Amino acid sequence: MSEVLDKRIEKRGNSHPCLVWLGIFAAVLLVAGLLLYSVRGPILRRVGGYLVNTDTTLNKVDVIFVLNGDYNTRPFYAADLYEQRNAPRIAIAQAESSPAEQLGLVENVTDIAVRIMLSDGVPDDDLYILSESHPVTSTFDEAAALRQFMVDHNYDTLILVTSEMHTRRARWIFEKELEGLGINMQVAGAPHARFDASNWWTVEDGLIFVNNEYIKLIFYLIKYR
Repeated sequence: MSEVLDKRIEKRGNSHPCLVWLGIFAAVLLVAGLLLYSVRGPILRRVGGYLVNTDTTLNKVDVIFVLNGDYNTRPFYAADLYEQRNAPRIAIAQAESSPAEQLGLVENVTDIAVRIMLSDGVPDDDLYILSESHPVTSTFDEAAALRQFMVDHNYDTLILVTSEMHTRRARWIFEKELEGLGINMQVAGAPHARFDASNWWTVEDGLIFVNNEYIKLIFYLIKYR
């Protein structure tokens, strides 16, 4: 009887180190989690800030090229640059219409951007719509349309306008597409309406945008490297 009792005690004693190590591991995880939470601001700001790659000063150029997408910010920003005489003209590539747009249920994003810039003071004669016969479906398509436009008009300077946290990927794409033409490109980032690199994780739109932007950046680097 005493031998059985001794074995049970010994077995229980051997289980204590596992419980101790499990407790230590849980405590380390808790401390690490608290530390990461306390410094989340600087880390997340760097995550968002990496996506921003703009020029701090903008010189006068031949053309301002505005990307399709966020028509609540990009065309307004492009029109402001035109008004400040950064360029005598603005160009934008015609985006392919979705099925809903083809049915006339919603308006094409390029058409909206053009209407905004016209209403914001850009004369129709100074607004060029590219690829109307072959509408674009991606940023790479837009870069190809711009390349042809620059060659056709013998332009060698431009300001690329897109959303601020889209500028790193856009710069990489356009530099790759315009390579060999000797074009001097400046990149201007239109501020997002509800977030920026310092607070993107605090709103749903920012979380979605940054997540998608990193996925697209990685995809483009793998596919088009």
